[in-house]
Amino acid sequence: MNSFLIEIINAQPPWAAFLVRTAKYPLSDPAKSASRTFAAALLAQATGGKLPRAVLLQYEYLANGKTEFNAHLQQWGPSGGLGVWPDREAPRLWKTTDIFRMARGERVPLNYRLFRLTGNGAEADAFDRLMGTGMVVSLVPAVPVPNLLDYYKGLLLPGIQEPSLRVFPFYAPLLDAKSVKGRTAAELSKWLGQVRMYLRESPQDEALLVVSDLPVEPLLSAAGARRNERGQWSFAY
Repeated sequence: MNSFLIEIINAQPPWAAFLVRTAKYPLSDPAKSASRTFAAALLAQATGGKLPRAVLLQYEYLANGKTEFNAHLQQWGPSGGLGVWPDREAPRLWKTTDIFRMARGERVPLNYRLFRLTGNGAEADAFDRLMGTGMVVSLVPAVPVPNLLDYYKGLLLPGIQEPSLRVFPFYAPLLDAKSVKGRTAAELSKWLGQVRMYLRESPQDEALLVVSDLPVEPLLSAAGARRNERGQWSFAY
């Protein structure tokens, strides 16, 4: 039997955060299916069967799910937006220094494009098909999704100076473990807005990052994770 180890991240209440140590993306079965199952169980605890789920796709990792994405392009109706790391330099275009860095073998993304899916049933379908590719970000907002995206736009757009990057229809925060560790509750509340859960496949961490306002231990237990006698949480598959 295999398992995902779970690393609790120290976060100030009301926030709880943890990493589900999957592996380097893209995942292969059975890890891919297990990742989807566990993520869906976590999200179900946050929605309570009532709140909606929003799914965004990270363009940077499109190569991992390109076949599925292209096959369902018409049904999913993707609309392009921009992901912004609230704890890092604002998105910008490449500079000469970036070209030299890439020549030395460094990876310097131009920007972090996102897709929002507008087709009927597209978000649930894309989650089922693409979870495990490293592309998926899923949010459980406590307000209507358009209201949350309006909040993110007001939060993130003012820091972007490049005119060509100020024209996207929506913006959303990108977080990894480095973004969350050591942050105050006020910082996380500002970055996340009114969400019950932020779940992101984080290739930077080779893990699934979860930030939620739900108590971490009851959340993990209800989603099927177990804690051993040493206090280590894991999800077996």
